[in-house]
Amino acid sequence: MTYRYLSCAVISIALLLTGCKKLVDIDEPIDTVTSAKIFSSDEQADQTLAGMYSQIVSTDGVLEMLNGGATIYGGLAADELGLSNGVQFAEEQEINSNKILVNNSVTQHILWMSTYKTIYTANAILDGEAASTAASLTRTKRIELKASARFFRAFSFFYLTNFFGDIPLPLSSDYRKTIRLKRANRSEVYEQIIADLKESISLFSAPEAAVMGKTRANKVAAQALLARAYLYIQDWDNAENYADQVIDNPAYKLESLKNTFEPNSQETVLQFSINPSIDVGTTAEMKHLLPLFPLSLLPVADQALFLDLDNYESFLPALTPRLIVLEQLANAFELNDKRKSAWLDYNASPDAAPYFGKKTYFANKYPRSESDRTNFVLIRLAEMHLIRAEARVMLSKIDLAAADVNLIRNRAGLGNTVASTQESMLAAVAQERKIELFAEWGHRFFDLKRTGKAILVLSAMPEKQGVTADGLLFPIPPNEILANSNLTQNPGY
Repeated sequence: MTYRYLSCAVISIALLLTGCKKLVDIDEPIDTVTSAKIFSSDEQADQTLAGMYSQIVSTDGVLEMLNGGATIYGGLAADELGLSNGVQFAEEQEINSNKILVNNSVTQHILWMSTYKTIYTANAILDGEAASTAASLTRTKRIELKASARFFRAFSFFYLTNFFGDIPLPLSSDYRKTIRLKRANRSEVYEQIIADLKESISLFSAPEAAVMGKTRANKVAAQALLARAYLYIQDWDNAENYADQVIDNPAYKLESLKNTFEPNSQETVLQFSINPSIDVGTTAEMKHLLPLFPLSLLPVADQALFLDLDNYESFLPALTPRLIVLEQLANAFELNDKRKSAWLDYNASPDAAPYFGKKTYFANKYPRSESDRTNFVLIRLAEMHLIRAEARVMLSKIDLAAADVNLIRNRAGLGNTVASTQESMLAAVAQERKIELFAEWGHRFFDLKRTGKAILVLSAMPEKQGVTADGLLFPIPPNEILANSNLTQNPGY
């Protein structure tokens, strides 16, 4: 870690993330700032927490790991998303082909740097709360500070290790303790993720803990992320147990496909509120995943105008998103699967040479304009059913696993699964994860890697010929290695 991340964290907590209003008077230079000053009252703590959320969402619309980058670059690295113009976006094309050059700025800035900035902010909150002796900082607010910071530190570590493998584990905002950190191996990273989430759950469970809404880190979100972490390390009992706790909570239920991503959806476990006055009602990722003009929203007569062969070429940039959903994913939906019409859309082309009616598919799960939904879903209940199903298969509870799979299938208008053996049920779970969670948070890329299917699946794609195990990990930014000789590079770079 380099010193500049500490500076970013301190500045973001003290000034940037609380708007133009000056938060505190800081007498010391930035490199010796006493973060406890920021935690002298509940009001200042609230401003600091709001700042952390604002930093994660990135109100300036810049794409980062935790506001869409995981979805976009995980999708490109898997068999979900492609580029409409790989020549124009060369660095994204490197990710799409799983042949990333070591100096790729996407991996450095959007994925690595932005996420470590969140970690340092979380660490500064933890350090500041611990150092504060202010009586006006109540126990209720202290619990929220610590539980929220630990949750988002775990959330950040989870995405970093799944993209980069072994990573440094800074647990302090003091750069003197973190500047020479070595990379912790994957098992150590997951140990820290699990420890943070268990502590977050414990804090949120305290009698004095405030009840957090779905737009804030909360106990159920920590349980859900813990279920996911246990799934990834193949601790099937705990994966089932924590998924159970979320599913059994009466405040949550599967919604209709139409309402799944709505702000008031009971399926949502954690979501971010997007300020439409700043972000025009869209998330950063939607500006990459949606075309300017989805034809399905236009009257038929207007669609004909766009698809007229004489006009089509001039309209093509407005009809084509930067990132497309691959046709092979669109073809992977079963016949009569209502998720295809609800969550996947396409723009047609003229039914004549050189286009021949080719469809350009795009994800239709999320907000597309200021008048639409303005929340960004991080975790939802359907994933918990699929986590529990996979864990139950591995625990030889085939019938119980089928019940979870069938809930997801029936919601999509499909009949019960015909899978009955462990092998066939695992395949059924994988298929439902592929369809249910497409274009969400890199699930497909991570699933392919953790199940050992990545090389087999990806090497069958023409654009990914020659993919190797080394290409499944993103490169550690070389400027970080130059700044810290204890850091090492991933193999193959």
